[in-house]
Amino acid sequence: MGFLSALNKTDVRRVSSLKKAVNILENTMEQSKIKSLRNRETEKEREEEIFKMAFAIEDFARSYAQYHLNKSVPQLNIANNKLVMHIQRVVSQNASDFHLEGPEKENFINIPSSNFHHNGSVLVVIVYKDLHELLTSNSSNSDAAKKNRTLDTIIIAATMDPKPEKLQQNVALKFRNLKIADGKRSCMFWSGYSEKNPDGWSGEGCHVVRSKSSSGQTECSCSHMTHFAVLFDYGDNLEITETDEKTLRILTYVGLALSIIGIILTIIFYVYFTDLHQPLSQIRISLASSLGVGQVIFLAGINATENTGVCVAVAALMQYFLIAAFCWMLVEGIYLYLFVVKVYNINSNMKMYYVMSWGFPALMVAISLSIASGKDGMQSFVSEKYCWLSSDNNLIWIFVAFVVIIEAVNVLILVRVIKEMTTMQLTGENHTQQIRLGVKACAVLIPLLGVTWLFGLLSPLHKAFVYIFTILNSAQGFLIFVLHCLRNSQIKERFRRRMNAVFPVSSANDVNSIKKTSQFNESDVGISKEMELHSCNNSVFELK
Repeated sequence: MGFLSALNKTDVRRVSSLKKAVNILENTMEQSKIKSLRNRETEKEREEEIFKMAFAIEDFARSYAQYHLNKSVPQLNIANNKLVMHIQRVVSQNASDFHLEGPEKENFINIPSSNFHHNGSVLVVIVYKDLHELLTSNSSNSDAAKKNRTLDTIIIAATMDPKPEKLQQNVALKFRNLKIADGKRSCMFWSGYSEKNPDGWSGEGCHVVRSKSSSGQTECSCSHMTHFAVLFDYGDNLEITETDEKTLRILTYVGLALSIIGIILTIIFYVYFTDLHQPLSQIRISLASSLGVGQVIFLAGINATENTGVCVAVAALMQYFLIAAFCWMLVEGIYLYLFVVKVYNINSNMKMYYVMSWGFPALMVAISLSIASGKDGMQSFVSEKYCWLSSDNNLIWIFVAFVVIIEAVNVLILVRVIKEMTTMQLTGENHTQQIRLGVKACAVLIPLLGVTWLFGLLSPLHKAFVYIFTILNSAQGFLIFVLHCLRNSQIKERFRRRMNAVFPVSSANDVNSIKKTSQFNESDVGISKEMELHSCNNSVFELK
């Protein structure tokens, strides 16, 4: 390539050599822009040549700094139509953070001084004003058409000599977005073409700082130095917009408020109006308690990101109680399966279920905290936007995998229980009636078994699933109260008796009331054996 040959002939020992090298780069870039419009070279070849130029000018600048920068001349700036270059020799003991702003001060890079070598470092930072145009100018060819994302910012490059093995603090970069539109933006760097990165860009070690980003600007945090940019997924129609986020936030808080109220009432009703010695009551109270505490912690501390210690504690407690809730959902499923299909009571096994449901979550949290502290420090346990498990170090997948396993088991149990219910011999019932009863049973059991959480797995497919997931799961406690307290005949009967004791009614009305509460719809009672008054002395659930 002409640029590399010309650069190799430039004597780096001359004071004017850097300006000459930059001028050669500027001319080559201008020629490349014209040439790319008529050249048939593929986008892949063109991009590789462009970044060869970029890396070559960086190497030249580092060599120039070794020859010409010293205590009397510690830095040099060059600015033209194509780029802003800054080279600097720094000494860590006296240095402050390095900060360079690009065109119109809407793009910048900040390198913490803790990353500088103790014997001094040479920094080379280049803000390319229009290099991105060379990379996107030939977007009409077939290679580009296959991509579903494009450059959405200018390119900023940074390098250091000597190169540290690992940065002590992440580099911060802010970019002005070229497209002011809602969509997914990713902080990336040029890594070269490979099977892992077919478009040449990688996001490893970089993430978007969402709390400081908007539709107009994107802030990035990266654990290394190279050529950075932001890529925009223009083909992604599933991205949640700011309007969607506000709507989902309102739905979440309203749903959680209703859920917590429902959970409190559920616990009260099961404590005062059921037999606490029976396993069903213990399971429902434990499930409601763990779910309720997890939701209260969410409301109280999900946004406490300003204090790392508090944020980690909130995320750990939330993880514990949500995993505990899923354990009790599994126990609920096991209970229903044994009681409906096997006609077996689990009284003798309750101690084992208590140990499993309250002990296993503690082990899961301990493992997650250990992984986080051993990898990137305890602060990596949580995300930057919320006090919840981080996706950057894949901790969130421990929770997701657990939820998927639990819900897969519960779905199988749900199918088996409904099959048992709808295939029982019901006098006078036809196939349509069996289907109706099966649908009702499914609707009643889904909140107890947490099957609605599976909508979270479908959320990448369409934002409608995000709304369904948010509404159903934030209101899970309220649904449990409505379907398993307000519709529970035993609870209603005992409640009315208590009310009659406090507010006595006439004997005739009392007799009629008792008759009404003791009468079950014949088709509902006959749905399954578990709805008869077994040793549990109450129905597992009511379908009316």
